[in-house]
Amino acid sequence: MVTGSKQDSTHRKMEQIKLVAHRGYQKLFPENTLISMTEAIRAGAFFIETDVQLSADQTPVLYHDRTMERLSDVSGAIHNYTSEQLSSIPLFEPRRFSDTYIDQKILPLEGLVNLLKAYPDVSAFVEVKRCTIDFHGIDLVYHRVSEVLQPIRNRCILMSFSLPFMQYARSAGWRLTGLVLAHGNDAFQPDIKALAPEFIFCDYDSKPSVSIDYKSEIPEWVFYEIDQAEVALRLNRQGVNYIETFDYVGLKSSLEPQGAI
Repeated sequence: MVTGSKQDSTHRKMEQIKLVAHRGYQKLFPENTLISMTEAIRAGAFFIETDVQLSADQTPVLYHDRTMERLSDVSGAIHNYTSEQLSSIPLFEPRRFSDTYIDQKILPLEGLVNLLKAYPDVSAFVEVKRCTIDFHGIDLVYHRVSEVLQPIRNRCILMSFSLPFMQYARSAGWRLTGLVLAHGNDAFQPDIKALAPEFIFCDYDSKPSVSIDYKSEIPEWVFYEIDQAEVALRLNRQGVNYIETFDYVGLKSSLEPQGAI
């Protein structure tokens, strides 16, 4: 079960590190695929992160990029294809893996829901991509995604770079929310503070330039693109409890002997 920062109204104690598998176990498997998610969970992940876009017929699927060349070796964007067409398109990252995982197809969001039903201790950070919001509109995207996530909504943090989308999600009653920031300093803007998301996501290279005591910060901060144990440990000493990594197993193996997870 996800625990958000609003449990503590003043100070938050430093906890052991909670590793978030970024697009699954992405170092060894194509991102956002069933095998990537499953292998991360089997390796011990209690938190996974994934990306969602809508197809031409408004079906939510797991996909990160705005266009499909890098991941699927086809032209166009997710919104150019129907869900039936997408079901036969591989998501195999040919530049990294050649044809090794060509049998991995684009996964509908419903597939993630079914996976998490089988693993009731696992929670998901679901990032709704701005490109799909721009194309389909906030209202439509929110309702299509939230409808699919209903069976596991208490274990899903809905998140996006789009502040208007997250404001809409909050007003619509989604309980666990996250905002992804282009730069950590943006967290102090009045409209973001007013949103009061449970989680703020930020690339480690774009962390706030000012000194922050994360132990007393609300919401929880999640830094991503981290694969070095010393960086994760330093952040944890500052009060950051969630670390997102492409290399779930490698980072876990480095942290376990130090009792950090």
